[in-house]
Amino acid sequence: MMSKSISYHKELIESLKNLSEAAMYLEVVLEEGEPPMIRKAFYNVIEAKGGLSNLSPDIQETFLQFDQKLHETGKIEFSLLRTLLESLGLKVGVMVMTN
Repeated sequence: MMSKSISYHKELIESLKNLSEAAMYLEVVLEEGEPPMIRKAFYNVIEAKGGLSNLSPDIQETFLQFDQKLHETGKIEFSLLRTLLESLGLKVGVMVMTN
């Protein structure tokens, strides 16, 4: 009997429906600082929330601006990041650095 396998992407999206999981996922990706991975991570979290079309038009625009700036410059604009995270039910945090 063959076992059913679940694709990694489907499993990831399902796990990101949990806000704590989404927060940890984005935290790790943001710490790594790789623009392509940050972009993909936000797309994944938004997909878990039902997709871009499930966000308000204002938040869609914020995400598109965030994505464009990240793609063009490789840098994150803090105000866009904060607005985007808050729209996803998350917030920016600060932690003590460990060596």
